[in-house]
Amino acid sequence: MGFLTRLLIPRSVRRAVHPTRAVKRALTPTSVKRARRALHPLDNAAYGVARSLNTKKPQRKPSYRHGTCTMRHRSPEAAAKCRRA
Repeated sequence: MGFLTRLLIPRSVRRAVHPTRAVKRALTPTSVKRARRALHPLDNAAYGVARSLNTKKPQRKPSYRHGTCTMRHRSPEAAAKCRRA
């Protein structure tokens, strides 16, 4: 393959040597691929509901503060050792 051919033809197209779906995939713009992969709005909503039901929310861990210290300490011992205040 010549030097100019390498410059003019994208690598993905050059690799798709056989006239099969690889050529179509290489020539299709990314935006069109994304649009095709997008789910139907109803499917999307059902997926969102299932995901929200099955996903655990992160638990808020207790934090310890003392005086005017702006730090949130993980334990009362850490708050006691803190030199800020």
